[in-house]
Amino acid sequence: MTDNLDKEEIIFQSRFSKEEVREFFKKDTKFYHTMNINGIKTENTRTSSEYQKWISQVIPNDLTGKKILDVGCADGFYSFLCEKRNASRILAIDQEGFDKHKTIAESGTKVNVNYFELFKKLLDSKVEYRKLDVYDIDLLKETFDFILFFGVYYHIENLISVLKKIHSVVNDSVFLSGHILESENPIMYYYDQSDPTKHGSAGEFAPIVASPQCLINIAKSICGFKNAELVDTISMPYERTYPHFFSDSNVGKIGLFKFSK
Repeated sequence: MTDNLDKEEIIFQSRFSKEEVREFFKKDTKFYHTMNINGIKTENTRTSSEYQKWISQVIPNDLTGKKILDVGCADGFYSFLCEKRNASRILAIDQEGFDKHKTIAESGTKVNVNYFELFKKLLDSKVEYRKLDVYDIDLLKETFDFILFFGVYYHIENLISVLKKIHSVVNDSVFLSGHILESENPIMYYYDQSDPTKHGSAGEFAPIVASPQCLINIAKSICGFKNAELVDTISMPYERTYPHFFSDSNVGKIGLFKFSK
């Protein structure tokens, strides 16, 4: 699907002026997602607009009347994109709450900033934001048409348990992305968490990483999804080499999946 990606930049509109938006996007601020609001883009971000556009290809363009759950929302790009695509209700959750320390350059003072709430204010958004552990999804007592599960699965020790809970609260489809093993076999790599020098801390990377066929088999055979497919893959460079690369390369693969009931 990569060749068919929309070439246009995803731009959000705000009642705030460009100067006011620029003031929010101070260069000493570290954002997770790239956001373009009124033509002003965040700098010093973890993910690029090109990568986010690649992820977004799996989300329907028209979400009118649909309910969305964004799991592991970080600072909320995909939640706000779903709102832009006319979803009727969006609940964004993150385990820790996306609070980050920001240093005020002029005074050196450290303040706690929730960047999801910052973007929500800029966009006059109605997205609901809640601090919630991924293992507690079933406690929401609510179902959703689509669930976004981007960049989360490989941080979870009990993936099957979580996917079963997700299956119980989704009406249509789950869109999942994450690091994958480049293998046609249904295999999964478990990191040695006792030796973080091999792969960074558990919080930095992951307890597990799986091949596409492994994730598909888990979704269909164990968790009850009727259909499961690998939609697309993309190569991504990393600052360090992780054991699951099985080589000295610093380039790995990200998979984009759709699991449907």
